[in-house]
Amino acid sequence: FQGVKSECLPQCKFDGNDGNDCRDWGLVDGKFVPWYLGSRQCLDLHNIKISGLDAGSICASATTFVNDIQHGYLSSSNARLGLGVSEGGFFEQDSKNDNMVVLKNSITIGRSTYNCETSKSTCYNAMKPYFEDDVNGKKEMNQVCQKLYDQGKNDLQLEQSTLRGRLCMDYRNVNTPVPICNPLLDQLKDQMKQYPNKSCNSFQMGVGSKTPPHGCGKTSAATTVLSFKGALPIFTMSALASLV
Repeated sequence: FQGVKSECLPQCKFDGNDGNDCRDWGLVDGKFVPWYLGSRQCLDLHNIKISGLDAGSICASATTFVNDIQHGYLSSSNARLGLGVSEGGFFEQDSKNDNMVVLKNSITIGRSTYNCETSKSTCYNAMKPYFEDDVNGKKEMNQVCQKLYDQGKNDLQLEQSTLRGRLCMDYRNVNTPVPICNPLLDQLKDQMKQYPNKSCNSFQMGVGSKTPPHGCGKTSAATTVLSFKGALPIFTMSALASLV
């Protein structure tokens, strides 16, 4: 972006809606660095795949949410213990099996009780309208989904910091061009030249509690506001005059 000062570039949100001008800000020798993002091809080249969580698909509806509880990522998550609490809980820990979280033998939703020993699928199907229409069910689903979105964003940011460390180790003393890793690799080489005695870990650091000098009153970047209508997470885009 010609003519755009680096201090005006916003921090990437890693929410799938970042503008092309966002950066993964970090600190090197106490100074802010607006790191470019490495491409998916560059990450794959270096076998970096930390984020495998697709929160958007899991939380697309009450049906996809329950399907994932039954067969997907959430099928092994302790987050299930917080589901159906207002109805007595849908899951419990099995003391005879290392406290593994399991579906209860029976669950009650409203005035109906379902025998899960006879038919687990009947119990899971009964959960769908609970998460779709019930006030408590929607709240529980939203809480779990928000944690999944946050985890996914953290994983994506960790991929980027891991990539910077790997690129540093692989190319510190090598001038072999790797086009799919630019402009990040060129930027990293400039930093390594400026700080030849820094360990590669130094280029992986984030900003911690410090606030990078981004925004500058521009509206070129968008941020995602996560809101829920019923059980469906809906993304709305809003351009902000300044990003926090």
